[in-house]
Amino acid sequence: MANAEFSEKQYTPQQQKLAALETKLPAPLANRATALALSVVLMAAAFVGFGGAKVRTRYNTAKQWFTVGVAADNGYSLSEELTIRANTAANVITTAGNTLEADNAQLLAAKDALETFDEELESVSAGKDRMHALCQANAALGSAIDQLYAKLQETAENPLKMGAVQGQYGQFNSAGSIIANLSYNTAVYEYQKDVGGFPASLLGALSGVKEVEAFV
Repeated sequence: MANAEFSEKQYTPQQQKLAALETKLPAPLANRATALALSVVLMAAAFVGFGGAKVRTRYNTAKQWFTVGVAADNGYSLSEELTIRANTAANVITTAGNTLEADNAQLLAAKDALETFDEELESVSAGKDRMHALCQANAALGSAIDQLYAKLQETAENPLKMGAVQGQYGQFNSAGSIIANLSYNTAVYEYQKDVGGFPASLLGALSGVKEVEAFV
């Protein structure tokens, strides 16, 4: 009696229903049905387990591209270049704050743009799905810093020789050029294509894989 109770506890509710149906079949058919059901379950488990692990491995690699970069970019990463943009923009704004009036329109606009940019960069770095918003904030910051630097040139004795701020502005634009030529988006689009179809999309959903966003 104890053995029967122990054995019954090993079955899931679905397995118990199958067992009850099998007892009503002739012995040869019951054995065949059991073997078929077991083989289907084992095949499905192997498919989901192996396939899901493969998709998750690809996801774990892809989600790191933002911080570590794509292999084709030779050490450059989107995160690092965006951080350079933030730091050099802050330096240009600091210089402008020592030169222009506190209520200068270009100075205020640049400060607002940098604040928004910093918030979006922090969000993406924390794993939030804000890549599109970060891309927009980066574009807005670029426009604001361009206008602020132009205003600084208006007040400079020699617009072509503006000291340290000229170097900071150059680094800001250099980081922007690097970002525009990164392979990040190409790699993301290829990844999305590979995991977006069946059965990869199903395996990804079952494995808890999330979307990897392009920087657009």
